[in-house]
Amino acid sequence: MNELKYDIKKIVEFLGGGIDETIIASLIGIFVSSVNDEFPAFAEAVAANDRSAIHKIGHKLKGSSANLGFEYFRKLCEDLEQHARNDLDFDYKAAFEQLGTEKQSIEEWFDSVKADYGL
Repeated sequence: MNELKYDIKKIVEFLGGGIDETIIASLIGIFVSSVNDEFPAFAEAVAANDRSAIHKIGHKLKGSSANLGFEYFRKLCEDLEQHARNDLDFDYKAAFEQLGTEKQSIEEWFDSVKADYGL
């Protein structure tokens, strides 16, 4: 269940504590919006095997997901980024599909908790 996989309290701890959970929830909302903004271009880059664009978008999303402790999302972005940066053969489509599944999981979890934070 998504509630076990993600937890705003754990994200606050990951960030060092002392941060209001509502602020973290707002940051997660910004992250989700940013990912949704980037995903169509990411999908196009993967479909076209545009490794330069895959590297660029993967790098950006890797950083923002790492900042919030979304480790599996970060790892998938890093795999895409690193393989593309080094121009390596890799199953970019399969990795991107996994990333899409993880994106959906994060979105569903966030949708289930955002009302608790007035969002």
